[in-house]
Amino acid sequence: MRYYMAIDSNPLASLPLVLFGVGSESAYVDLLQDKLIVRAGNLFNETFSLSELGQGERFSWPWFYGLGVRTDFQGLVGAVTSTQGVIAIPLLQEKTLFIPLLGPLGLQVSCKKLVFSLKDPDTFLANFNQGRPEVNGGPKNVVIE
Repeated sequence: MRYYMAIDSNPLASLPLVLFGVGSESAYVDLLQDKLIVRAGNLFNETFSLSELGQGERFSWPWFYGLGVRTDFQGLVGAVTSTQGVIAIPLLQEKTLFIPLLGPLGLQVSCKKLVFSLKDPDTFLANFNQGRPEVNGGPKNVVIE
């Protein structure tokens, strides 16, 4: 099932996203039978096996964290397109992801927690969390909007 990402309504915040092909139809999360695909235009395109993911939770994302592909270089990696509807999903084992900077150039970063923003996070979480294991050290900064 496809869940579309929430795109920030502030034109100053969302303009840089549009420049990298992130729009209402090109920013989504596909929840399939055995995998999760997270796509944000040309900025982020990663596939995760469901067996490597723990339970997702709502996650607070202040405006000063910014939008786009984000990392804290300590394990948090995400494609955040809005400060609303943000979800964090812990990985059962650390995974290396590629973050593009300019064309084929980019960074390889360690991911322990995946973060993204959705238009309908509650429906996604209800479907995604069925049968998912809880992970110690999972999201700490949970918020209900």
